[in-house]
Amino acid sequence: MLVIMSAGALAVVGVGLSVWATAFRDDTKELRASETCNEGVFSANVEPLERLVSPDSPFASDWSRKASDSSLLLTCVNATDHAFVKMTAELKDGSIDEWRSQLKRPDGADTFYFDVGTEAVVWNRQAAVYAECKPHSVGSSHTAGMDSPYLSVLVRAGGSAAEEKNSTQRQDLAHLASRMFFEAQLQTGCQQDFVAPSGPPRMTK
Repeated sequence: MLVIMSAGALAVVGVGLSVWATAFRDDTKELRASETCNEGVFSANVEPLERLVSPDSPFASDWSRKASDSSLLLTCVNATDHAFVKMTAELKDGSIDEWRSQLKRPDGADTFYFDVGTEAVVWNRQAAVYAECKPHSVGSSHTAGMDSPYLSVLVRAGGSAAEEKNSTQRQDLAHLASRMFFEAQLQTGCQQDFVAPSGPPRMTK
């Protein structure tokens, strides 16, 4: 009788442990750069994207490149069932004031700057980079007919990726924007003295 009771008690304990393990198990998937929309953007460090989308549900990634002699648009979308990060890099013609007006930052938004390109800013789950395009060789930058070409990079987080606003999220958005900017430079010929960032750029208020 004692043996039977002990076995039953062990069974109950075993079920309890199983339930506890299921409730507290971390199902977050570890992403690989090869699974993302453009491996070059994430080859140095995929952790910022992991933190933003927390890929514990099916992960999808899509890369689009639309180019001509006088334009270029790169789009990288990474998403799970509950979060997404959309990244774009576009070659445009105009001034930095025109770029600033297109950002549509709300008045009073908590804004931080970071050291990438000519001007880079992060606010309200978004990061943006402006950089004058200075081609390192003629005909390699898709800038035909442009008077003042520049690269415009925008990274936007949505869903659960946008719920928290903290220094880590800002750093991650800035880091992804700097990686997208570096990739855009490679694909446009707008080369500057810029090294692929392995870590987040320095932030300033």
